[in-house]
Amino acid sequence: MLLGLALPVASSAPATADTPASNVLYVAKTSTCSDAAADSGSQGRPFCTISAAAGVVEPGQTVLVEAGDYPESVTITRSGTADAPITFVSNDSSLNPAYVRGLSTTQGANPAFTVSGAQHVVLRRFYTTAPGGAASVLIDHSSDVTVDQAVLNSSAGAPAIQITGTSRDVTLSRTSVTHVTNGSPGVEIDAGASGTVLSADTIFSPFAANHAPGITVSGAPGTLITGDTVVGYCAQGIVLAGDSTGSTVKNDVVEEAANGWGSSPAACASTADATAISVADTATSGTSVDDNVIDPTSGGSLYSWAGTGYPDASSFAAATGQGGADISASPQLTAQSTGARQWFAPASSSPVIDSADPAAPGETATDFFGSPREDDPSVPNAASGYYDRGAVEVVGPESGGGYTIQPLGSPNPLQVTVTTTAPTPTWTANGPIHRVYSYILDDDTTGFPVDTDGTFTYTFHRAGDHAIHRYSLRGGPSTVQHVVVGADYTPLTPVRLLDTRHAVGVTTTTPVAAGADLVLPVPSVAGIPAADVSAVVANVTVTQPTAGGHLTLYPHNGESLPTASNVNFTAGQTVANLVTVPVDGGGVVFHNGSSGTVHVLMDLQGFYGRAGSGFKPVSPARVLDTRSGLGTSAARAITAHATLSLDLSGRVPAGTTAVVLNLTVTRPTEHGYLTAYPDAGAMPGVSNLNFTAGETVANLAVVPVTDGKVDFYNGSGGTVQVVADLEGYFGSAATGANQSYVPEGPARLVDTRSDFDVPGPVPAYGSIRFYPLWHKDCSAGCPRPAGAVLNMTATQPRKSGFLTLYPNEQTVPNASNLNFIAGQTVPNLVSVADPGLIIGVYNHSSGSVQIIVDEEGYYIAPQTWAN
Repeated sequence: MLLGLALPVASSAPATADTPASNVLYVAKTSTCSDAAADSGSQGRPFCTISAAAGVVEPGQTVLVEAGDYPESVTITRSGTADAPITFVSNDSSLNPAYVRGLSTTQGANPAFTVSGAQHVVLRRFYTTAPGGAASVLIDHSSDVTVDQAVLNSSAGAPAIQITGTSRDVTLSRTSVTHVTNGSPGVEIDAGASGTVLSADTIFSPFAANHAPGITVSGAPGTLITGDTVVGYCAQGIVLAGDSTGSTVKNDVVEEAANGWGSSPAACASTADATAISVADTATSGTSVDDNVIDPTSGGSLYSWAGTGYPDASSFAAATGQGGADISASPQLTAQSTGARQWFAPASSSPVIDSADPAAPGETATDFFGSPREDDPSVPNAASGYYDRGAVEVVGPESGGGYTIQPLGSPNPLQVTVTTTAPTPTWTANGPIHRVYSYILDDDTTGFPVDTDGTFTYTFHRAGDHAIHRYSLRGGPSTVQHVVVGADYTPLTPVRLLDTRHAVGVTTTTPVAAGADLVLPVPSVAGIPAADVSAVVANVTVTQPTAGGHLTLYPHNGESLPTASNVNFTAGQTVANLVTVPVDGGGVVFHNGSSGTVHVLMDLQGFYGRAGSGFKPVSPARVLDTRSGLGTSAARAITAHATLSLDLSGRVPAGTTAVVLNLTVTRPTEHGYLTAYPDAGAMPGVSNLNFTAGETVANLAVVPVTDGKVDFYNGSGGTVQVVADLEGYFGSAATGANQSYVPEGPARLVDTRSDFDVPGPVPAYGSIRFYPLWHKDCSAGCPRPAGAVLNMTATQPRKSGFLTLYPNEQTVPNASNLNFIAGQTVPNLVSVADPGLIIGVYNHSSGSVQIIVDEEGYYIAPQTWAN
């Protein structure tokens, strides 16, 4: 049987690293995105496409693009200024970057990004591809353009990045370039371009079939190729052709052996194309080649200078005066990848270590990962310093560093702030470590890049134990820390969601069969998507059962039937009980644990989510007893179909939104029901308690209040006495209500029938004690329960009486949680404070009783701790 409560409501834009909103245009693939709304580009209504943002971006603004698949060809024609560039940045690291893939149209293939006729533009951290025949990124007739920390892949017949036209001062830095198709270089710089800088990049061609160079420069003077790692498979590495005069090839690593990035580099079957560095006669003027490491294993010429090949650095230097500090040796590289980024790690004995020229034009103070340059104490330094050659610096052990997680608490109970602390290098370094980490949160696939010493804030979808994984872009093992966050409560006007008798929420009036499940979909609650609802609070009633048994509620998330019960009943009985159940699977399962059929009703009372009111537990206190006149003007029962108003303004502070009351009906003269609701409001068509003549029955209720008042309606044709015990209230933090709720269960804690945790039965006027469950795997200690929500069942009582739950270190209060008569099985939901982590149960009866306790969840106080 299925029930649809409401249509889902679109989620908000994902949380992002903190950036001034006025300078940011947001792009995200969310259901709220729009390219045409008045507020498009805001965090709440991001653009759907990068192209839409590119059409309106102004100098000094950042286009922040969330992770996702962007099948579009973005053309950038708008310019920034030297002091206020336009920046396009993927808000996620290369573990999960924004993936932009160019499209084919009737006019042909198009790049993922085209920068055309623009100046002062930055593209950072994107992952790009394009259809065959188009470069992944095209820079055309543009100047002062930087492509940084990107992942660029080539397509058939085209390079990964092409710099063409009269483009000048274009920089490609810290970028992973992969070219896999025959005939296309990884990087192509065409005639007319000038002043291009390639620095700290990795250019990789893993297939023997691709004989194209890693980098081709054709008539582009003043090109600087510095500190790059170029790895191919028996192909040319770096080619300077045409009028590429005044260029520099320094501090690079070129590996063109077969399988040169693996454990067994080998000579090439054909060495004709395996030249590492080629400089045409027309490009030699003013060009400098030096301080490189080139692997001779390929068997081909390491150099071609003005048409003449040279097998090693010494012969090259002797003939040309170039390459005097070059090294002809294996760089000892091992291929690595971090997410989409391909890179090559030098071994600890590699000749690249501490041998570069730090003054080489275009050299960067940091490497491919943004790490500082470090001095390996076991390696002699080059005369000019200790930079490593190639894109990746070999770094030493690090001291300290880490990250802290701080839950913010009400009014944002599911929000945490994560702060990164920089480690300290133990080797001599040219600066502090400034590393980019990616954080992956267990309820979101998006990674958040955070620079060292950076901070970001994230709001979890639901309460509970959450894992936050941190990955370094240098690779290596990830670290994980756990944090527990709770949810706040929103009371609702009670509404009936399910009534199998009258086909409410279901399509038939058929009762739930013996041993069967009824699945109640919960796509949203009060306009909040189920994904953002931690638990619902509802009054569940069983009626017309044909056999005794129990009803169990649990989330529809694929988990198996738990050992727990929510409502116990006998044949023909009508029984109600308040439940708090998670909806993390988008629904609730009702299991009929009896050999007969049963009808089920469910009245929604409220829910726990991202916003709402915190909770404040109080020592159980009797606030109403119509038998004695407590809370009323006189000692008298509530008459038939009458309403009693209870003023709690002297018991709870102003600003209270709802109260938690244990309600007991006693001495009813007719069968009927009791409804609790906010004072002066319309009485809802639901019930909190059902009773028969002469019965004493209790049920927990979470009742919204108006000016501190609640009303009780006697839905019977006779009189009834009512007792209410206050167990806590919900409100703002100013009222002292600052605890939030963590679902944990249903899970059985106690069953005295089977000596589960506590042996039974509980003797007359005796007590037991037990510990609640809570999450315990936080790195800095998870918050302990400040209160617990428990479903307690009394069964097999020898005499009539009642049970009282209380914090074990306190005296037994004058209050009751559950009333029973001899031989009866009775459940009731209980909210109890447990600051000492031990909960006591006292049996106010002259006979023994068996007790069952199932935990639904617990409350936590505001947290102040660090990892």
